Amino acid sequence: MTRRNWMLSLCTSLLIPAGLLAQTAAPAAAPTIPANRILIHVYSDKPADWQGAVTKANDYMSSAKPGTTLVEILATGDGLKLVDKDNPMQAEVMGSLNKDVSFVACHASMKTHNMGIEQLHSGVGTVPSGGKEMAQRKAEGWTMLEDKTPAAK
Repeated sequence: MTRRNWMLSLCTSLLIPAGLLAQTAAPAAAPTIPANRILIHVYSDKPADWQGAVTKANDYMSSAKPGTTLVEILATGDGLKLVDKDNPMQAEVMGSLNKDVSFVACHASMKTHNMGIEQLHSGVGTVPSGGKEMAQRKAEGWTMLEDKTPAAK
């Protein structure tokens, strides 16, 4: 066997398995973006408004097919009381978290209201600015609802 044939044989024996391995590795599927994305902005200090927001979120998640809907409740200003761990609606917040409703609190509002992260209900996240969060979500195509918007029927 000549040196050239030997090199050709070696390259072929290395390239064929590499090509087969490359064909079997499927590319990762891009994550699908749910069709329904809803942000509910809670800024009121009225428990009836909090209850309305939580009820809307739960209704959307209960009626949605799995993986088709995202609901986020954004608490700003006086609405921070909704996500306070000492809020009497703690059971309702936990129930919504169990239905995959996400809760976020505006950190700027928290500073204004002298509220620390340790005062938030377990599972509640924070965003630097409620206004920026709303603008970003709107640009991403989310539906924006206020805590006083009547629930869809």
